[in-house]
Amino acid sequence: MSRWSDTIDGKLKRVGALALTFWTVILVPTGLGLAFYGISTRIRTSQWQEPLSIGVGLVAVGGITWYLSRRLHEGAGQARARVNENRIMRLARDRGGRLTTMEAATETGLTAVETEAILKGLAEGGFIEIEVSDAGIMIYRFPEVLYAPGGVGNWSRRFESA
Repeated sequence: MSRWSDTIDGKLKRVGALALTFWTVILVPTGLGLAFYGISTRIRTSQWQEPLSIGVGLVAVGGITWYLSRRLHEGAGQARARVNENRIMRLARDRGGRLTTMEAATETGLTAVETEAILKGLAEGGFIEIEVSDAGIMIYRFPEVLYAPGGVGNWSRRFESA
């Protein structure tokens, strides 16, 4: 997916999650109110009352909309994470394959904590390497950028003998 489709996908999922949450907030309390009214009427008259069945149905539908809103919210978070990760990787490409957390945070507009989490996740996945400078600053190295043809080093020449 392109970065625009990821952005649009994330925004649509967030709007959908918000709409479903709105309906959940309306359906569940209304359903509970009708169910309690139906129960109290049934206790007094010993007859089956429609508000009870309607209330239970509304609570069930409200539960389903809540579940779907959570799923959409998670999907929106994943789309946002993809967009942010791609922004950092494009920045690394533009900067020659080396980044610090603060450089990435200031250029992308993310917080330092969010940026650090993304960079550490990439490092744990084996996609980037961590180098510590003499001053103790963590520098994240992107080998595919550093050794790409025409890059700082030449990846294909480095592994010709293999």
